[in-house]
Amino acid sequence: MDSVVVYSWIFMAVFIGIMLAMGFIGMKKTRTSEDFATARSSYGPMTIALVISAGISSGSTFMGMPGLAYDLGTPSLWYPLLYPVATVIGMLFVAKTIKKYGDEFGTRTIPEFIGDRFKSEFLRIVLTVISILLIFYVVSQLVAAATMFQIMMGVEYHWGIIITGVVLAIYVFMGGSHSDILTDSIQGFLMLITSLVVVGVFVFSVGVEGGFGDMISTIKERNPTGGFDQLFLPGDNTYGSFWLVALLFIAHLPFGILPHLGNKFLAVKSNKDMKKLIMYCTIFATILPLMGLGGMLGIAVIDPGMEIRPDQVIPVLFQEIFPPFLAAFLAVTVLSAIMSTSDGLIVSLTQLLANDLFRKSIVPRTNIGKDQAEKAELVISRYSTFVVILIASIMAWNPPQYLSIFMWIGIGGIVSATAGPLVVGALWRRATKAGAITSLMAGTLSYWYIYLPIGMGVSNPFAAAGAGVLLSMITMVVFTLIAGKKEESTMESSKEVSINS
Repeated sequence: MDSVVVYSWIFMAVFIGIMLAMGFIGMKKTRTSEDFATARSSYGPMTIALVISAGISSGSTFMGMPGLAYDLGTPSLWYPLLYPVATVIGMLFVAKTIKKYGDEFGTRTIPEFIGDRFKSEFLRIVLTVISILLIFYVVSQLVAAATMFQIMMGVEYHWGIIITGVVLAIYVFMGGSHSDILTDSIQGFLMLITSLVVVGVFVFSVGVEGGFGDMISTIKERNPTGGFDQLFLPGDNTYGSFWLVALLFIAHLPFGILPHLGNKFLAVKSNKDMKKLIMYCTIFATILPLMGLGGMLGIAVIDPGMEIRPDQVIPVLFQEIFPPFLAAFLAVTVLSAIMSTSDGLIVSLTQLLANDLFRKSIVPRTNIGKDQAEKAELVISRYSTFVVILIASIMAWNPPQYLSIFMWIGIGGIVSATAGPLVVGALWRRATKAGAITSLMAGTLSYWYIYLPIGMGVSNPFAAAGAGVLLSMITMVVFTLIAGKKEESTMESSKEVSINS
């Protein structure tokens, strides 16, 4: 154990050094507020694919999903199997549109894109407010990072939060989106290696004396309801039936266009690279969630008498089956998963203040000059980094039971709001501002009514989000068709009046 801690500190020092170096390089590339916000047209498709895939596969994928598998067994594997497919499908619908429109009109964020698409300041401001829910996502990443520090390096949980927050604050403050992309591409590569290693140790049943067959039997013995002969978990709020799993899939359709992921499309060098980007994302995003198999192996390897939180299964498993040197290295790659999502989330949250509120709402209503506004926006972008991290650290001080569930409290609200205006609106030119506003309100209100105790009290955020996404998209289509018919009827009446007169 002592040697694992020593190696972990060595690798951690190297890892942090590299991240800070990338932050410094990012700072050199960041001259304007737009550089900080988007790093527009600066990187190739493979680099951005690694960044997006790493952002999709957060600490939840590398610790939360294995934790669910360790606790619930095979039915929980629906999550890592389905969400990358749904996410890539959603990206296919809108990625090219966001890139083309963003480059043409200079949009920097998803709320700004939707506001400009429908020429509605109301939509932009409401989506800016709703996007603040990303803070739940940041909190889950800080919890995952602090847990890794606690188990692999012997650092007290709260000190782990502080260390993570300080490192993130420094390199995001320096280079914004450039630092985010440079660090995440390295982190994404390390994450791919780790996922493939976990797949390998699962297939070869490393740590189980009797091989693959005995591993399957041990899992069934220790978790009778979670063996590989079980597709669903009767009575479970998330995996209890086919329909609940289907809602999980639907909920992830707009996932790839969350603010911290959707703005990465703007960083690709050319619109011609978007097909390659989607292809690479499909490959990488499918491999990374296979980390969930580590939780299944953990059932067979880890002594049931050990009292661990489900989200701790991956670092504990690494210590059980790998020599200290390798366990420490792989632990740092898990930390990469956490950092790769956290920095993008933090940049997106800073832009809600700097771009969507200050540049788009306050500056046009004041006499602030263009150069002065530019400098002020960059200052707000940088210094709001500390505000975001401080708030998230306070919220993470007492960890939730399941990271994968906790972060979806916020994500569910965002995808329910944006599904109609963004997914349908990007595909359908007839979509109207009235339809976008109505679908946003319908998706948002339905999600919170289904999820919160004051409403239906459904404790499964995936089911609530899936229902919200469906209702938002259906409302967008129906309202636009009805409004379109009324508009046509009004035009025909006007023509008749002009003819008769």
